[in-house]
Amino acid sequence: MDPQLAILNDVVVFTEVVRQSSFTRAGKVVGLPASAVSRRVARLEAALGFKLLHRTTRSVGLTDAGRVYYERTAHIAHDVLDAARAVQEYLDTPKGLLRVTAPPDDGGVIWAMISGFVRDHPEVELEIIHTLEYVDLIEAGVDVALRGGSPPDSTALTARRLVDSRFVLVASPRYLERRGTPTRPEELAEHDCVAMDTWVPNAFSSLMGPDGPVSVDFRNRVRSNSQETARKAALDGFGIAPMVEMTCWRQLESGALVEVLPGALPWPATFWAVYPVARSKSAATRAFVEHLVRNVPALTGPVPEGEPA
Repeated sequence: MDPQLAILNDVVVFTEVVRQSSFTRAGKVVGLPASAVSRRVARLEAALGFKLLHRTTRSVGLTDAGRVYYERTAHIAHDVLDAARAVQEYLDTPKGLLRVTAPPDDGGVIWAMISGFVRDHPEVELEIIHTLEYVDLIEAGVDVALRGGSPPDSTALTARRLVDSRFVLVASPRYLERRGTPTRPEELAEHDCVAMDTWVPNAFSSLMGPDGPVSVDFRNRVRSNSQETARKAALDGFGIAPMVEMTCWRQLESGALVEVLPGALPWPATFWAVYPVARSKSAATRAFVEHLVRNVPALTGPVPEGEPA
């Protein structure tokens, strides 16, 4: 321990001995045996170079130097203990500002993930920042980021897996009745597509066909960086859209959208809660992440084949 911190701890013990007029009672307050309390006071006296207490078998009293020292340090010890209690309360009770970044709330998916937390923790002020950028959490003062993709490669960050989804190609029944249902990736060249700017340019260059990877030149009827806009365009019959299944699974279950070319986009779409290691002691951060881990899978659709339920 830093020598200055050791002295500060010993000052706290000394002032409690004076308040309690007993090593034993002081020890009960600070959580130490009487023998350790006595050693702490002796260490403080040695560091200062003068006696603070008169000790007898029946009583403890201040020396003249000890009285002067106590008068100058009593408020410091009180402030140290008060600060420790305040920090412990912060660590134990979810409260205060919690800053979260998340993708644009496509179809209310993000709000469905977090609304229960807001309801259950009225002392937490939740600030949600919607962005497609990977923000530097530490520099930006962000507590938790909700992200898709791979976990961060940084020892300063921790990631908890929330859900494994997948990429799918979807279209409305109306569009498929009008234009036909493609049976091979190459047939997408004859279709209208709804493109996502958040994907790499010409995203369909990595489609998977029965005989391996396939590159397809396709026509964008609508282009957007929003899953919600892409989904609505697909629902309105404007083309075939690449989607993350957890943002459209209800429409797939109801039949409002139909998956085409299953397996043509063979990449996983994993969603993570990412937070700085330094924030992991915050009660609000811990409670928020645990809420997500417990509740997100049930809100984002069926578990992909091969994944544990």
